[in-house]
Amino acid sequence: MKSDGSVTRTAERGMCLETIRRKKWIYAASSGFGFIASLCVFLCFAKTDEMKIWMLLVFSLPGSGCLAYLWGREHRRLKIAHLIAGNPILHIRTAVISGGAAERSKPESIEIFVSYFGILLDSKIIKFNQEGVLLKAVEVGRNFISFRYGTDQWMRSTRLLLPEIPGGELEKIRERFRYETGIMPLIVHGKKGE
Repeated sequence: MKSDGSVTRTAERGMCLETIRRKKWIYAASSGFGFIASLCVFLCFAKTDEMKIWMLLVFSLPGSGCLAYLWGREHRRLKIAHLIAGNPILHIRTAVISGGAAERSKPESIEIFVSYFGILLDSKIIKFNQEGVLLKAVEVGRNFISFRYGTDQWMRSTRLLLPEIPGGELEKIRERFRYETGIMPLIVHGKKGE
């Protein structure tokens, strides 16, 4: 255990990645169960000519293959999420209160990690500087950070709304982005919400 808070950061990252990790293991268990069930059906009924048994294999094997593909996709997403959360330029924790009266007593915390490799919004991944997708511009305002990223064929923009950032902190954020990404963020001074 280090006294610099790295244990806390690791625990936060673990909570942030839990949804992706859970989906990965659900897909892995489901595909494994499907393949084992298909193998058992095949071994137990290999000498029978009953069509119902063979129809089960026609559906269970491709279904297990699809679940194995989904497991592989979630595994890749988890690796990218680890890369983003492990190299943060900016870490933001916000609280969102959901709509129902029963849910208002329990605010939901959303963690946002921004790194050179992309943005991790709880389990949603927006990647850039990977696979041909480049970060093109960053704008920092008192209550938002906006990212423009894409390829030569397409461009997207994402704006993260934040609690108001003091002026001195804006310069620190700007310098961190310049140092990590090579892009000088534009500081936007305007009214709140613009």
